[in-house]
Amino acid sequence: MAVKTIQSVENALLVMETLASAQPIGVSALARLVGLDKNAVQRILITLGHAGWIRQGDSGEWQITSRAFQIGTRYTAGLREAARPHLEVLQHDTGETVLLMAREGLSMVVVDAIDSAHALRMTVPIGTVVPISPAGAFDTFLSDADQANLVNVQPMAGRPRKLSKRAIANVRATGFFVLDDMYPSSMAAGAPVFSEHNAPIASVTVVGPRARVSKPMAHHFGELAAATAAAIGASLGVVR
Repeated sequence: MAVKTIQSVENALLVMETLASAQPIGVSALARLVGLDKNAVQRILITLGHAGWIRQGDSGEWQITSRAFQIGTRYTAGLREAARPHLEVLQHDTGETVLLMAREGLSMVVVDAIDSAHALRMTVPIGTVVPISPAGAFDTFLSDADQANLVNVQPMAGRPRKLSKRAIANVRATGFFVLDDMYPSSMAAGAPVFSEHNAPIASVTVVGPRARVSKPMAHHFGELAAATAAAIGASLGVVR
């Protein structure tokens, strides 16, 4: 027998997520966005405010507090702590922005980032969620079953819906991927971090402006990213 969900909890989460995107916002406007009764939304806001998750400003509008951020910093804390010193070395060696992304199902979440010191640089906010799509990148290292689940995912611009077996084998053999034709203004190279079960759980990516990063340089960054990913895995106790 299936266990039923708690509708009031689902409504509260919907209100919280919508508030975070639309803040600061009043009760009436928020109720319209979530499609719930205004009185129900008011009760949810009061409850969340009493628990310290949100607060009401002098204007009467609501916004979130740092409570969500405090909880969020615990997400993949072990991975972030193990990776940080290696990311710092990689950023120093490349001079470009370095990202650590954790896999969550068929999406990647940016859990740490060290921006380039250059005035012209690529930046990606921590918490950004990017769907895994057929791109000849992180998806290449997924199992055949997981890759099959990407069949309905829109491929990234400039990429075929399905890479050839030879292309996949080449990326896997090098241990890194290069995205040099996806965006007109940037180049990226990265490599997967594997678990003890040989499953890709995260990625290390170097991204920089095309005006400064050439294709040969991107391949070099990919090699550095692969070495960094392996070092992070070793820090997590993974032996490959």
